[in-house]
Amino acid sequence: MLADVSLNRTSHSAGYGTVAPPMIPGQAINFENDLMQGFIQHPERFPFQFRRLRFWERSKIEMNQSSNVGLTFSSEEYQKPGSIIEVIIPTRKETHRFLGKVVMVKESDKGYEIGIWLLNIEDGPKLRIVEQICHIELYLNDKRYKEGPFLSREKLTEEWINRFASSFPAS
Repeated sequence: MLADVSLNRTSHSAGYGTVAPPMIPGQAINFENDLMQGFIQHPERFPFQFRRLRFWERSKIEMNQSSNVGLTFSSEEYQKPGSIIEVIIPTRKETHRFLGKVVMVKESDKGYEIGIWLLNIEDGPKLRIVEQICHIELYLNDKRYKEGPFLSREKLTEEWINRFASSFPAS
C-alpha cells in the first residue's frame, strides 16, 4: 500500500463559484498520470461524487478478483489508505458506480489526490469507457464554447477519438 500523507495541512480556498476556462481545442491532451501507472485520472471539471463505505456496508460486498485498473481524483477531504470508496460518475443517460480501495493519498494545492484500485475485475473496461466519455464531454463543451453551440456532436466525438483515443491509458 502506498501512502504519501501529511496531517499538517495548510488551508486553501474551496474555489466555489469559479468557472474553469475552456481548454484550447488545438492543445494536446495529456492523459499520463504522474502518480502511478495503471491509473486513469478523472478530469476535475467533470461531475463526480464519492463516499466512504461504512463497516456494515463493506461486509456485504462480494469481491471477485481485484482489477488491474485504478482511478485518481482530487478531493478536499483526506481519505485513509485502505478505506473502501464508492465512486459515482454521472453521464448523460445513466450513473456509473465503482468500488475501490484507497491505495494512495497525496497532498496537493487543492487538497488531496486520491488513488483507488478497483475491487472488481469487470469494472476495469467499464471505467475506461466511462472516463473516455467524461473527457469527450469536456472536449465537446470546450469546442462549443469557443466555436459555437451548433457544432455536430457526432463529428466532434469522432474528432476527439481520432486525435486523443490512442493516447488514453489502456486498462
